[in-house]
Amino acid sequence: MFAKLANFIEKYSKVIIALWIVALVCSVPFILKSDEVLEYDLTQMSGLDSESTDGQKLIDAEFSNSVDLSEILVIKYNSADELKQAKALFAEFSNLLHAKYGDDVKAAYYGEYGKVNPAESGISMIAIEAADNISISKETGNIRDVVSEANANVAKTFNSSTLTTYVTGNSAINYDTEISSNKDIAKIDPLSIALIFILLGLFFCALVTAVMPPAVVGMAFGVALTGLYGIGCIMGVFYITKVLILVTMLGAGCDYSLFIISRYRDELKHGADHSTALKTSVQWAGESVFTSGLSVIIGFGALSICSFSMVRSLGIVLALGIVIALVAALTFTPALINLIGEKVFWPANINKYNKIDRGESTGIYATICKLSKKYFAWVAHVTRKYAAAIVVVGIVLMAPMVYIFATSDDSADMISIMPDSESIDGLNTIMGEADGGMIMPTYIVLELNDSIVDKAGMIELSPGKKVPYLIWKDGALTSTIPTIMKISQELEAKYKYATDDDGNKVNGIVSTISGANSWKILYQKIASEIGTTPTPSMVNHALVKMLPSAVSGPIDMLLSTPIGEEIKLYDVPYSEEVATGTGITVENIIDGILNVSTGIISDNGKYVKMMVITSEKPMSDNTMAFIKDVREDFHGEGGYDDKYDLIFASTYVGGISAIMEDVSNIVMQQFDVIRTVVIIALIVLLFLILGSYLTPIRSMLTIVCSIMTTVGLTHFVFGTMMDVPVLWLVPIVLFVVLLGLGMDYDIFLTTRIRENVLRGMNNHDAIEDAVRQAGPVTSLCSLIMGGTFLTMLLTNSSMLQEFGFALGFGILIEGLLMVGFMVPALMHLMGDWSWKGPKFLNKNRAE
Repeated sequence: MFAKLANFIEKYSKVIIALWIVALVCSVPFILKSDEVLEYDLTQMSGLDSESTDGQKLIDAEFSNSVDLSEILVIKYNSADELKQAKALFAEFSNLLHAKYGDDVKAAYYGEYGKVNPAESGISMIAIEAADNISISKETGNIRDVVSEANANVAKTFNSSTLTTYVTGNSAINYDTEISSNKDIAKIDPLSIALIFILLGLFFCALVTAVMPPAVVGMAFGVALTGLYGIGCIMGVFYITKVLILVTMLGAGCDYSLFIISRYRDELKHGADHSTALKTSVQWAGESVFTSGLSVIIGFGALSICSFSMVRSLGIVLALGIVIALVAALTFTPALINLIGEKVFWPANINKYNKIDRGESTGIYATICKLSKKYFAWVAHVTRKYAAAIVVVGIVLMAPMVYIFATSDDSADMISIMPDSESIDGLNTIMGEADGGMIMPTYIVLELNDSIVDKAGMIELSPGKKVPYLIWKDGALTSTIPTIMKISQELEAKYKYATDDDGNKVNGIVSTISGANSWKILYQKIASEIGTTPTPSMVNHALVKMLPSAVSGPIDMLLSTPIGEEIKLYDVPYSEEVATGTGITVENIIDGILNVSTGIISDNGKYVKMMVITSEKPMSDNTMAFIKDVREDFHGEGGYDDKYDLIFASTYVGGISAIMEDVSNIVMQQFDVIRTVVIIALIVLLFLILGSYLTPIRSMLTIVCSIMTTVGLTHFVFGTMMDVPVLWLVPIVLFVVLLGLGMDYDIFLTTRIRENVLRGMNNHDAIEDAVRQAGPVTSLCSLIMGGTFLTMLLTNSSMLQEFGFALGFGILIEGLLMVGFMVPALMHLMGDWSWKGPKFLNKNRAE
C-alpha cells in the first residue's frame, strides 16, 4: 500500500500541493468563525441524563419567577458612609443600565452581607438580569464599563474615592475564561512554533527542514478548524478542545513529518538516489507513521462513545485533527520533498552529514551530533548488557508515583482551577464576607402530587406600587407546607455551620435553606415562643429580624406601610385585610414575597424549589460531599422520599455543583468502557501490524505504567506541593492522549526493530541498531511533543497548566525513559518471544 502511495506522490506532487492549498483557502471563512461555537460553561453542555439535569429542566420550565444570580455586581464597603455610597452606586448603575439597554437588562438589589456587622463593613450584592434576547455573558465587558462609569459619578458626588467593585457570577466567569483562553492561545502559538523550530534546526542544522513541519501542520490545523466549526454547530465544543487540538497537531504532525524527513536523509546518506530514498521513506517510515497515527485516532475516537457532549466532541475533534495531520504528513510532506529534493536540508547537505558521521567535520553541529551518537550508542549498550537491572530500577522509581496515583482522589472543583480574573476575585470576596454558594446555590426540587396554590398574582397597594400575593389551597397549611418547613429545619439542624468568636464558619457547610414558608405558621410559632401575650408589632418585628436580607427588606417596607394616622401594617395581625374588599391579607402578600418573588413556588403550584446556600464555594470537595449526603437524605432507605411519598411525586437535588458531580460520575463510569475499548483496539492493531502475540501486550503495559506515573506526579506537584485540586478530566484526557501519542514512540522503535529482524538481524543486534538509528529521532519527537504541551504551563489557567504538565511530562517520560530504556531492555529480556505470532502474518512480512 505504501509503495503505491510513494509512486503516486512522486508522480502527482504538484497536484497534491495544489489540493492542500485549495483546501486551506476554502477553510478560511470557517477558521474565522471557529470561536463562535466554543462553550465555556461545562455544566451547560448537552448529552447528560441525570437527576441534576432533570431538576434543572424543571426549574427552567416551571419557575418563570426564579431569581437570576448568574451575573452579580459586588460592591465592597468598609463603613456606614461607604454603605450609603454603595446604595447610591446601585441607583446610578440602574439608571445607566436603563439608558444603555432599556428594559432588556435590569439590576435588582439583593442585600448587604458581612462577616460581623453588615451595617459597618461588608458587601452589597446586586443581581443583574437580562432578557432572553441578550447574552449576559457576552455583555459582561460592557456591563463592567457601566459599573466603572457609575462608580466614578457617585464618587464625585460623595467627594470620595471610588468603591471596589466586582462583576462576578457564572456568566462573568465564562466571559473571563473566554478572554483568558484567547490570550493563552496567542501566547502558546509562537512559543510552540519557536520551540519546534529550534529543536528541528539543531537536529538537522537546516533552515528549510526547521520550517517545513510546523508549516505543514499550520496548514492542516487551518483545515481542522473547519471540522471543529462543523462539529460545534452540531454539539457543544468545550474551549480547551481548541487549545488541545492546536498543541496536539503541532506535536504529532511535526513528529510524523520529522520521521519521514529523517528516514529520507538516512537513505540518502547510505547512498540511495533521490527517488529510491523518497520511496523507501514513504514505504517504511510511512507505515510507522500510519500505525502511530491510527493508534492515536483510536484513542481519541473512543471518547465519542461518551454521552456527555464535552467529552464526545473532544474525542471527535482531536481524532479529526490527527487524521488531517496524518494525511498531511503522508502526502504534503513527501510531495514537498519530491519537488525540493536535497535542498530540504539547506544550508546543510548530505555530503556534510556524511562527513560528520565519519568524524571529518568540526563545529558546534558536529559536536552535537558526536555527543548524540555517543549517547545513543551508550544507551544501546547498557540496555543490552544491564537489561534486567534497568527494568528493576525502573519499577522501583515508578512505585511511589503509582502509589500516589492509586490513593489520590480527583476533584470536580472547576472554580479553583479557573484563570485569575475579576469574577474569581469577586467570588473570593463573597466567600470572605458571606457564603461561597450564594451565586451558585444547590437546589432541591420537590415535585408534589397536588398543587398547593389556589391563587397567585399582583395587587396594587398604592398608585404604581404592585406587590405579589399568594393564597394557599385548602389543606396546604396543614400538610404540605408544614412538611416542607420541617424538612428545611431538619436539614439546617444537620448541616448548618457554627460561628466561632472571630466570625469564622466551623463544623458545618450550610448557611441557609429557603423552602416554602407560611407567614401564618411562622407568626404563630414566634407568638407562642414569646410567652406573654404578644402584640402583632412584637411578633412582626421579631420575624423580620430572622429573615434573610433578600426578603427582609421588601417585607419591612411592606409592614412599614401606614394604614391609618398612627398605625402601620407592623401593628396588625397576619389576617388583616390590606385593601378593603379585596380579601387579600397581610399573610397573603408576605407569602407572595417569601414564595413567589423568590422563585420558591412554581407557576402552577406543583413544584417547590428549596434553595440551599453553602458556606463553601461551589464544587469544592466539601460541597460535593454535601450533595451526596443530601441525596442520601432524600433517596436513601427511610429517607424523605419514602417518608412523605403521599406528598412528593419525585425529588431532585440539582444546581451547578450537583450537575458537576453527576457529570464526573457518569463520565467516569463510561470511561471504564472507553478504556477497555481503547486497550483492546490498540492491542489488536499492534498484533496485526507487528505479527506478534506478546509485543502488543508489552507495549500496553509500558504505556499504562507511564500513565500511572504521570498521574501520580501530577497529583504530587499540583495537589501536594501547590495545593491545587487535580480536575477529574485530566487523567481521562491523559489516558487517551498518552495511549495514542505516547504509543507513537514505542511504535517508531518497535517497527524499526522488526524491520531489522526481517532483514536478517538477530533480535539483540536488531534492538541495538534500532536504538542507535531511531533513538535520536524518537527522542527528538518526544521533546517536540512534550515541549509543545509544556508551553501550556505558561497560561493563566490552572486547568490548562494541569493538562500541560500531565501531557508534557507524560510524553517525556514515555518517549525519553520508557522507550529510551525500558522498552529495549524488556525486548532484550523477551528475546525471540517478541516476534512469536501467527505464521500467515509473519510470512507476509517476510515476503
